[in-house]
Order: sequence, then structure tokens, then C-alpha cells
Amino acid sequence: MNTMSYFYTYLGFIPDEAKELIKQLRSLNNSFMLWGATGVGKSECVRQLADDLNAELRDIRLCQKMPTDIGGLPALDHETKQTVFYPPAFLSPSLDKKPVVLFFDEISLAPDDTKGAVLGILEERRQGEIQIPDDWIIVAAGNRPEDMANARGLGAAANRRLLHIVIEPQLEATINHFVKIGVIPEVLAFLKVFPQHLSGEESARTQKHELYPRPASWKKVSDVYEVLRKADKNLRQIAVAGIIGDAVAAEFMMLAEEIKNMKSVEELLEIQRKSPDKIGQHLPATLNGIYALSFAIVTRATEEIAEELLELVNRFDEQTGEQFNLLPMRDLQTMAGSLLLNKIWKEGWKIENSKAFWKYNEKREATTKNTEEPEKQIAQVA
Repeated sequence: MNTMSYFYTYLGFIPDEAKELIKQLRSLNNSFMLWGATGVGKSECVRQLADDLNAELRDIRLCQKMPTDIGGLPALDHETKQTVFYPPAFLSPSLDKKPVVLFFDEISLAPDDTKGAVLGILEERRQGEIQIPDDWIIVAAGNRPEDMANARGLGAAANRRLLHIVIEPQLEATINHFVKIGVIPEVLAFLKVFPQHLSGEESARTQKHELYPRPASWKKVSDVYEVLRKADKNLRQIAVAGIIGDAVAAEFMMLAEEIKNMKSVEELLEIQRKSPDKIGQHLPATLNGIYALSFAIVTRATEEIAEELLELVNRFDEQTGEQFNLLPMRDLQTMAGSLLLNKIWKEGWKIENSKAFWKYNEKREATTKNTEEPEKQIAQVA
């Protein structure tokens, strides 16, 4: 095993965990190295870190830099007849006294001499005569050789002196983040049904595909699909394929087409208000559809309709039609209710004294008595 592999194979984090780890250890003045495939959230993790700390983010893309961009430009001091170096602007003091997150992105793609200039800052927290302030956080990010990005290692010395964090995509954490930032229900449902497509590096390596899905690309799919929602189906598929590849795009479009004609959340709430006993006639009767509805419920939730939405979720396991017999409706109900309540608690909406909440709570307690894992039941249906 080479030295680089030794340092990054034993740690694996999701972006939020990596961010929290850096926060907790920042007082030690370590420099941090984030490893991971393209699109797993390394850069977004650092941006969120800066936002959380109200810090200034200085983002340096090393694949576009020369050594002098890092080490400074040489100039002649005519009085001393010596060469001096004008330091780069990213090392200048913060004018508003904010802390700084100094982020060296794409270090594994940088030319070797540029990388060498950066390693001095990473390892020693200084550049020439300039000492990096203690309230600055220094983070680098890059790809591993197996991440299909023409990446190169940092060398044994850097491996020993940096704190290495590997960011790995994980389904539930990614979905929770996507719910928070408003990714469309079609994407959320697709990833829930086909979790292997959250990140396609492994299949891409074996099949030599250059275009494959990754967490960041699913946000792009969401944005593009929403803009083209009323456009011709072929146009939507071409656009999606241009982000995640033809094969996965075809699977995604099949799911999207299956659920496009189902009732909207607003329509279901109107039916529930007028004819609650008829709600089962309008609920989707497929796993894909229920997943999509569950995510649509949480993304559409507001304080005004939160209680009504929870009551809608309560109706999942009350359906007796044959079309629901093969679906684990109670477990799907638990998932949908958990997503909705997570948003309710986070937003501070008051619902704990409502009938819908206590009804859902009773149903959830009954579900936990089931000895078979919910995800196993759902996987059997899928």
C-alpha cells in the first residue's frame, strides 16, 4: 500500500460531518485535506463552513495557477540589490477583521511546482515572511487517483503533516440536504428507489464512461428539469442525459413520466378537505409515486398547512384498495412523516398539540413493534 492510500482509506465522512470536524479542530491550527470524487460536495462543504463561521472565503483553484501565483512574484530591491517577492493577494490581511477560510481547491490536478508552493503554506502556515493568522482556517481539496480525475498524490511528507478527511456520498444525508435546498421530488424519489445512482463512479470506471451521476449533478438535473418541465419529453431527456449520461437519464425519465400525472399536494389537500374518504382514489399506487408524494409533501410544507399535510400522511396506511396491497404503506408513512416532522421542528412550527401529530405518533409507535426493517420491506417491493 502506498503512503497516500494509508492516510485516506480509514476515514470516511459526509460533507456535514467533515464541516463539523473542521470546526471542532480549528483551534489546533491544523491544515485540512479533503479527498473525494468530483461532485461529492467538497467545495460546497468549505463554502458552508465559511458561511457558518461568518468568515471570508478565499477560493484558489490550483489547476489554473502557476508557482508565482502562490509564492509571489520576484522583484529587485534596488537599495539592497537583493531579490524580494511580492506576496499574492490572497495572503493579504482581512480588511473587515473577519476570520478567513483559505481554500486551495483541485490540488491533486495542480502542476507539481505549484503544488510544492502550496504545501509550504499547508504544512507550515506561512509563506516566506508572512505568518498565517491563528483565526484563519486552511483547507485543501482534491481527487484520489481512483476518482477518475488524473489525480496525483501529495507525497509522504504532506500526508504526515495534514489532517486528511475523505468525503463519501451517503444517501440519507444527501437526500436530507436536497430536501433542504429544494431539489425536485422526482430526483429525490429516483435516488430513494435507485440509490446506486447517487454516485456512479464504480460503474463508470468499469464501463469507461466519462459522464456519470454524482451528488452535485443531481442538483443540476433538478434545476434543468424544473425549467423544462413543460417542454417536450425528448428535450428534457436530452438535457438530463447531458448531465448524468444516457443510461441513467433513461431510467430517471421513466420514473418522472410515471409520476408526472399524479395529483399535486395542493389537489390532494383539497380532496381531503371535501371528501376525505375518497383520498385513496387519488393517491399514487406505486412505490415510485408514494416516494415522490412524500418528498413533495415536505418540500411544499408551510406552517399554515403543516397539520393538514401530516393528516394526509396519516392516511397512507388506511388505504384498503387492492392497488396498495403490495406496498409497505405503514413504513412509507413513517418515512414521509419523519421527513415532514424534521422540517416542522427545524422551522419551529407548533404542531405537537394537534390531533394529526398524536395520531401519527401512535402509528409510529405501532410501526416500531414490527420486527422487520422498513427498508428491507421496501427493497423487496422495489
